[in-house]
Amino acid sequence: MNQTRTIEEQLEKEGSWLFQTVGDSMEPMLHNRESTVQIAIGNEKLRRYDVVLYKRPAGTYVLHRIRWIRGDYLYICGDNRIGFERVPREWVLGKMTGYYPGQGPEFVDLEDPAYQKYIKSLPRRYAILWFRMLPDRILKKIRKII
Repeated sequence: MNQTRTIEEQLEKEGSWLFQTVGDSMEPMLHNRESTVQIAIGNEKLRRYDVVLYKRPAGTYVLHRIRWIRGDYLYICGDNRIGFERVPREWVLGKMTGYYPGQGPEFVDLEDPAYQKYIKSLPRRYAILWFRMLPDRILKKIRKII
């Protein structure tokens, strides 16, 4: 009999899990249905810019990056987003330990110089994205007023 495990069961049994990403929120690093990430169990020793997998109370799984940590809460968003979500630590199932950027065999470890360079570019990337989305945000506010 073929049983499908939940993500939580897989992490509990094996300690880590590989899965293909879905969506564009983590672009340009991870690509919709092309990139595969490795997640290791646990939510201890989380740091700014770690990528974590968490589960919302409604059952939705999300893979996003920690922008800030304040007490027991993480402020998280995707690399291709500007809105933050306040996430309690207990929602976190694990954190990314590496990834396959495309469908090839190249595995990128978090100590890889290319990944470290990408991390250092994040503040600039977020600022550019924020300014790029500014006209749309202004239009939305104007439409609410009218």
